[in-house]
Amino acid sequence: MRLRQFWLLVLVTLAVPVSAQTLPEGPVRAFDGHLLIGAEVVATIGDDDDTAFFNFTDYEHNVLRLFRVGMSAVWQPASRIALVGEVRSEDLQDVKPYAAYVRIRPWPERGFDIQVGRIPPAFGAYGRRGYASDNILIGYPLAYQYLTSLRTDAIPATHADLLRMRARGWQPSYPVGAQTVDTGVPLVSGFRWDTGVEAHWSSNVAELTGAVTTGTLSDPRVSDNNGGRQISGRAAWKPATGLIFGASAAHGDWLDSRVAELLPEPHGYTQTAWGADAEYSRDHWLARGELVWSRWRLPFAVTNPAGENLDALGMWVEGRYRITPRIFTAARVDHLGFSKITGAGGIPIDWDAPVMRVEYDVGYYIQRNLVARLAVQYNDRPAGRVTQRTYFAGQLSYWF
Repeated sequence: MRLRQFWLLVLVTLAVPVSAQTLPEGPVRAFDGHLLIGAEVVATIGDDDDTAFFNFTDYEHNVLRLFRVGMSAVWQPASRIALVGEVRSEDLQDVKPYAAYVRIRPWPERGFDIQVGRIPPAFGAYGRRGYASDNILIGYPLAYQYLTSLRTDAIPATHADLLRMRARGWQPSYPVGAQTVDTGVPLVSGFRWDTGVEAHWSSNVAELTGAVTTGTLSDPRVSDNNGGRQISGRAAWKPATGLIFGASAAHGDWLDSRVAELLPEPHGYTQTAWGADAEYSRDHWLARGELVWSRWRLPFAVTNPAGENLDALGMWVEGRYRITPRIFTAARVDHLGFSKITGAGGIPIDWDAPVMRVEYDVGYYIQRNLVARLAVQYNDRPAGRVTQRTYFAGQLSYWF
C-alpha cells in the first residue's frame, strides 16, 4: 500500500508540473499572523529490504523506505510567549509528538529565549535541522542514525555477551535486564527530541545554547527512567558570512535504573559526548563537516558491575553543488568507529563493528519547496550478517 501511495504521488507531481506551482510555499497564517501552521510530506523508496541492516532507526523504520508526514504550529498569544508543537507519523503508523514546548522571550528586542518542554537539541548541528530539505542527502549521518549494540534496559554479563552482538544494533539481546526484543541506541538520536529546559542566545557573530533534559543524546525521553538529568550545550562562532564553527558537549545518566538495581553495588552509568561542527557556503557551494565522540559507562553484570568505558567516534564530511537553480548534486563520506575491549584469548577487538558509508545524490527542484532526489549509498563493515551493501533510493519531499 505504501508503494502504491508513493508512486501515485510521483505520477501526480510529474504529470502536472505547471499546476504544482500552485502548491503552498509558505506557512498558513491565521488570527492576524499569531498562528502559523506548516507541514511536510516525505516519501522515500529504495531497493533496501525490510531488515535495513545499515539504515534502521530507533523508531524501527528504514530510512530508505520511509513515508513521513508532519505538521507543525506556532501560536504566539503574546509578544513574549510562543507555543510550538510538531507531530509526525512514519509509515502511516502512530502519530507521535516530535516537538512541544513554550518559548519565552523576556526581552523581545534581544536574541535571548527560554524553551520548556520537548525542546530542540542543544548538541551538534545536524539534530536541529527539522525538515528533509535541511538534509542535503536522503540518508542520515551514521552518528545520528546507526544503531549500536547497546541498550538502556539490558546489559551483558561478560565481554563475550557484548561481542556476540557486534553489528546487531537492530536487535541486540543480553542476559541481564529486559528479555524482550528491542533496538540498540545511536550516538545521538536524529529522530527524537528530549524533554527539559533550554536557554538560547544569539548575535550576528556568536550563538550559545544550554539545556537540562530528562534523557540523554542516545535515548531522548519524555518520562524519566533513572532519576538522572543530562546537561548539554553548544557554542557557535560566525567569523564571516557563510562560515560557522561549533563546539558541543553533553553529560547525563543513560542506563535504566531497573537494570542498575539488579547489580550488587550500582554505580553511576553515564553518557558523555563531545562534538565539533563546521559549515561554509559560498555561491553554488555548501560544505559541512561534523565530529561526534561518545563514551558510555557500561556495567558487565558478572565481570565488572562498576562498569567500563565504551567509546565511539563518528565523523563525516558532506557537500552540495548547485549546477543550475533547479539541479544540484551532493555527497557525503561517513565513518563510525569504536574503542576496543578484550576478546577471546586476550586479543583486543572493537566492541562494535566499525562502519564506513559513502552516499551520492542528485536532485531537482520542481518548485522551491518540492524536491525530487535520486541516491546511491554504499556501506561497509567487517562483521554482521551483511558486511557490504549498495542501495539505490529515490525521494520526493514537500514542505511549507
